[in-house]
This record gives sequence, structure tokens and C-alpha cells, in this order.
Amino acid sequence: MLILRILAGCLLAGCALLPTQAAELGVLAPVMAGDKPQFRDAANGKPAPVVTRVVDGDLYAQLQREARDGFVATVLAIDEGAQRAAGARELRPSWLYLSAEDGGFARQGFWLQENGRQRFVDEPYVDLVVDEDSVANGDFEEIFAHEMGHVFLRRLVPDLPPGYSRTPHASMSITDYSTAFDEGFATHFQGLARRMTANPKLREQELGLASKPFLGYWMSNLDRAGRVVGVRRNWFVQAQLLPPGDDATALARRDLSTAFDSARLRDGQQMLSSEGVVATIFYRWLVPGPDDRDAVVQRYWRLFASFARRDGRHLRHDSPVLLDLVDRYCVDAVDDCKRVQAVVLDTTYGATTGRGLPALTESLATNGRLGDMESFVGGLKQARTQMAQLQEQVAKDPAKLRAGLGPDLWLMVPGQHLGWRAESDVVAVNLNTAELESLQLLPGVDRAAAERALDSRRKVGVFIDLADFVRRAGIDDANVAKLRQAAEAARKAGPNERA
Repeated sequence: MLILRILAGCLLAGCALLPTQAAELGVLAPVMAGDKPQFRDAANGKPAPVVTRVVDGDLYAQLQREARDGFVATVLAIDEGAQRAAGARELRPSWLYLSAEDGGFARQGFWLQENGRQRFVDEPYVDLVVDEDSVANGDFEEIFAHEMGHVFLRRLVPDLPPGYSRTPHASMSITDYSTAFDEGFATHFQGLARRMTANPKLREQELGLASKPFLGYWMSNLDRAGRVVGVRRNWFVQAQLLPPGDDATALARRDLSTAFDSARLRDGQQMLSSEGVVATIFYRWLVPGPDDRDAVVQRYWRLFASFARRDGRHLRHDSPVLLDLVDRYCVDAVDDCKRVQAVVLDTTYGATTGRGLPALTESLATNGRLGDMESFVGGLKQARTQMAQLQEQVAKDPAKLRAGLGPDLWLMVPGQHLGWRAESDVVAVNLNTAELESLQLLPGVDRAAAERALDSRRKVGVFIDLADFVRRAGIDDANVAKLRQAAEAARKAGPNERA
């Protein structure tokens, strides 16, 4: 625990941190039974892979070169800080499991087969399909960094609660506070990888010199572009436009829309439930500054020490996790607090504090895109004044940073097999983040009622409870009981434990 005490002391004193070291990249391969990887139940009853350590071969040598000379070396050095801040007495490898089937996940626990025996290793690892081409073209470097972001959180924030959303996550989608925090933190590492890479092929991708026709329209490629370009350009604070289509695909078209209205913002609760917005906040928080390895790593070590020091206070699924941890960081890093609060306010246009500055921003944006110079300049001066005032208010009273947020009000509707949601038999709807298409799935909520609800939420503010929603949406008495049943169904179903 000595390094953790040193890290904590440096937070208070503002000193330079320790020279960076790096965890080892431990490479694992599945033990096969025929053409299938073997699994064995762990103590929690869940299957875990049976693996052996890889210590030689061309791919292993290529991976170790990345661990020594590439951006992967920076990621491993960051993991040194995550492990130490989490209280590790002995540095463990950063584990990479070479998946034979599916990949792109951070997982926990595996059976390590050595000398004819198997022992369970209860440590996080990255599950990823890797080959020599993916290492050579930089894809491995970028995606490994993303998945290690999840590993860092599993080390440092093991009590991160699951959220209630059943929406498959994507950079464009709105889910819940916890999912957005977990995914957004991991996503911001992709932009950092692009900034620091020495891989010539990844640099070509970064500069737009390696694009191919047609493939960019595939959903996962659109999502990946959003995770880099969209995060940097702060796309995801803007409201999504609904592309044309039929009713059967309405939810998917809304969730996955890459068309954004530059003159209309999401509200604060939607923003903090968006992994794209959370990624932008972390990108602006941690990436600026010197880009040599030691400087980058030490910025993360400082954050990690604060994440680990929460004085026994646990996070809740219905609380904005990002703001909870910003508050903790401000206690530890007083010298950096005002800057980080300003990052949140600048990125969200003050939307987590209320509707005042966002409404002015939307008016400014409307004039800006029409080229109305006189109106834009006048609005810009007013907006900058309000932003500066808001930053001073939040610095004096951090609770104002979340003043515009409301409670999570989840309802669950069964049997909705809609497009890409076909893997789930339910749709979970949060009244304070839902859009038109999901509100219309609720019993007794037709298009007119959904539009009344959204208009009221936008102008008046968040719903306090279900009764408040019923009153402002104009729901008739005959359907109130059904809505209460949907709320009770969500309570009984509980949070969504994502894979």
C-alpha cells in the first residue's frame, strides 16, 4: 500500500508522481476440445475459459514488440498505476486472451492450465480476436486500449453498479448512467491511441487516407468513427434526428442515428446516459497536455488514486456516476478541480445544471448555422458570460453541477421484439431520458401524449415521479394502473447485468 499512500500524498501536494513502470502483457490461448474452446464453471456458477500461457511464436513476438515499443506500452504503464491504486502488493500481468470465436470484451476470471493442473485466476482480462494483420494495421492497439479501459475500472471501481437500460450500447445511443460511464471511459482511450500511435497504418486511418467505399456504412464502422471523430467534435451532446423508415425499425433508427441536430441539445440526464458524451468529457479531461509517455501515464495515475479513495462510499445505479467521481476527484485534487468542472460544463453547455444556458446555446446555434452574424455575435457574448458565471457558481457549490438532473423512472414493457433488439424480450424506458419512439411503447401513451410529455420535460424540467409524468402527459385514469404495473415490472426485473 506504500505506493497508494505516496500517490495520495502527491495529490494533496501537487508533486510529480513516481517514474512509470509497466505491467507485463500476459498472453493466453484457449485449451481446445476438438474445434471448440473449453470452459469450466467458476465458484459463481458462471463458465470461465480454460487457458494456457503463450510464451513463443510469431504472433507472441509481435505482441511483445507492441508491449515494448508501441502505444500498448503506455497502456501497460497505465495499468501499473491502476493495480497499485487498487491496493495490489504484487504487480500482475495485463492479461490478453486470444479468443478463438468472439472477442472485444473485458471479462473476469479464467482457469489457467499449467503442468497438467488447472487453477482459477480471479483477475480481469481482455478477450479479443487477434491476428498478425490486426496488430500490423493498428486495430489491435486501438481496441486493446479500449478494453483495458474497462479493466482499469474493474480494478478501481469494482462496485460500479449495473444500470437498468436494456438498449444495446453504442456511441450514439442513450442507455443509463452506469453503462454510459463504463463504456465512455473505455471509449476515450481510442482517441488517445490515435494521438500517440506510431503505427503508420493507424496514422493513415487517422488522417482519412485508408478509407474504402461502402464499408463505412456498416453499423460497427459508423460506431467506431463516432468513438474517435464524434468524441473529439462533441457530436453526442446534440439531439439525434430520426432517419426515415417504418414503425418496426423506429427504435433502432433512433438509437443508432448518426444524424445530429446542431441547433438542439440533449438534456443533461440524456447526456450523462450517453457513452459518447462521457467519452468526450474524459478525452478533454485527460488527453490534453504533454504527450510523452510519462506525462500521459501520470495524469491517469492521479485520477486512479482518487477513484480508489472513496472512504467506503458506494455508487448507486440511479446516481450520475461521472459526477459522483468528479466530486471525489475535487476533494483530492483541489488544484485541478475547477478545470475539470469547467470541462464538464463546457462539454455539456451546462445542461446538467438546468435549461438556461442550453436554451441560449440552441438559439445561438440556430443563428449561427443561418449565418446571422449580428444575432450570433450578440448571443455569443451573452452565452460566454453565463458560462463564466455558471463555472464560478459550481466552483463554490458543486451540487449545482447536478441541479438539472432528475430521478431515474424506469418502466418495462414485455414482448417487444423490435429490429436489433430481438435478443431481448423487454424494452426498459426511463421517463427522464426516453424519446418519442420508446414512450409510445408504454400502455396508454399514444403519439399525442408522448409529444406532450417531451414538450413539458423540455420546457418545465424533469419528471419528479410517475404521477408527475401522468399529469403532464395527460394520461387518462384507465391507463394509470398499467403504467404502475410497468414500473413495478422494472423494479422486479432489476438492473441489467451486461456481458
